[in-house]
Amino acid sequence: MISLAVVENCANAVWQDHDNAAAVLPDTRKGEQIILLTTNPKSDKSSLLHWLQSHGVPELAMPRKVFTVSHIPLLGTGKMDIGGVQKLAEDCMMAANEKSALTKQV
Repeated sequence: MISLAVVENCANAVWQDHDNAAAVLPDTRKGEQIILLTTNPKSDKSSLLHWLQSHGVPELAMPRKVFTVSHIPLLGTGKMDIGGVQKLAEDCMMAANEKSALTKQV
């Protein structure tokens, strides 16, 4: 089990000028998967993976998917809205799955 804070801290180290948030979604093969949301439009998993490996972070902390979003949901207090992050991650995953299904049909 990997702490989502570890995933977020790693993403914050790689993409310092952007907001990052992690969520856990169900996975049919492994039970659950980590999804990372970032405001970095140039995010790529390879730079994150390289940072994880060079800092001794287990590859289990590597998100399955990284989605670029316009903003990370926040509460009125300025803290991350964990429920909002979860919902946004679910929406991003659903959109990606629908896009994948459409591509397979064509």
